[in-house]
Amino acid sequence: MQRSVLVVGDASATEFSAAVAGLRQQGDCRFSLSAKVSEDAESPPPHWIVVLQSRIGQFPLAELAALRRRYPLARWIAIAGFWTAGELRTGKLIPGAEWIPWQSAADRLESLFTSTGELSPLTAPPEETILRDLERMEDLSGLAVIAAARQVDFQFWADAVQSFGLSAVWRAGGGKVRASAIACVLYQPWDWGPKSVDDATQFLADHPSASRILCIGLPRWEDQQLARKVGFTAILGQPFRLRDLQLAVSARLTTGNTAS
Repeated sequence: MQRSVLVVGDASATEFSAAVAGLRQQGDCRFSLSAKVSEDAESPPPHWIVVLQSRIGQFPLAELAALRRRYPLARWIAIAGFWTAGELRTGKLIPGAEWIPWQSAADRLESLFTSTGELSPLTAPPEETILRDLERMEDLSGLAVIAAARQVDFQFWADAVQSFGLSAVWRAGGGKVRASAIACVLYQPWDWGPKSVDDATQFLADHPSASRILCIGLPRWEDQQLARKVGFTAILGQPFRLRDLQLAVSARLTTGNTAS
């Protein structure tokens, strides 16, 4: 039996299309553009409340608080759109909600809906959420090839993948890494756009892997569409959760990919 889900926000927005498709598959969804949800005697209390937040201040806190009082047992998820990037960086998000960047929503929602241990307690501070992420990291193995212009950028992503067991090697200056097997590749361009396509395409061809992740600062819908055309399987912005990176790697992780 599917759990009931109340989805608040603009479900027709392009940046939330993958998330909404996943929600329809995972739950029995009821949609409302506003946090002022009308009473419906035939609708059961939601197990989940998912807020699609397109912009900062879109939903007044008083309305969200009233919705929480009406459904005190519901678990909250906030899917943050591109224009809420400032809130992601400052941590000023919807209180008591598990936040997910829009570009990571598809993988993350499936994990949240199928695992009771995914969500932090409602009162958990950000530090506890980070620790829970680390505790949930499945041990992976294999090599991550990271393309970055600067050594400091390589080290940032290397530290992240090493936290769940992968080793990392730096591909710099358009070179080619020779490896017998590659678990995943991460590509951080200096400036993502049409001018980066040729180098990105060559990088993916030189380092075949089922998991191909584009790493940029603030992904837009157009960035994601271009990434898909090039052949990336996931796109991550900053800040990101380690769980999002781990899911981007493990969801498509296969063995036997070779680079000669």
